[in-house]
Amino acid sequence: MRSVITVLVISVLLTGCVTQSRFVALDGARQPKPETCQIDVFTGKPPERSFVRVARVDAHVENTFFVQQPLTALLPSLKRQACLAGADAIIDVKESRSMLLETQIYHVTATAIVYQ
Repeated sequence: MRSVITVLVISVLLTGCVTQSRFVALDGARQPKPETCQIDVFTGKPPERSFVRVARVDAHVENTFFVQQPLTALLPSLKRQACLAGADAIIDVKESRSMLLETQIYHVTATAIVYQ
């Protein structure tokens, strides 16, 4: 019984993470796109074509000390929120990390845009 509890505790410590994501509209509500829509991601320069900023999207995950999330792990959440905001792409992707005891906090924000 003791070994079962030990295994459960170790499993929770190694894999216990939940991703939270949301968007906040910047210019009023837009018609959402299907959650599986195609979203372009611009981590450097913004697109050359004209666009309008429509929402701020963010994703947040808290991990144990042993597990770290790369940006690619949170991109699906950001894209899903951009679809719900009615966007075509995300720009201005910013990452922040902090730590509270053994919990690592990883937060990513971006701006959702609509092409003109």
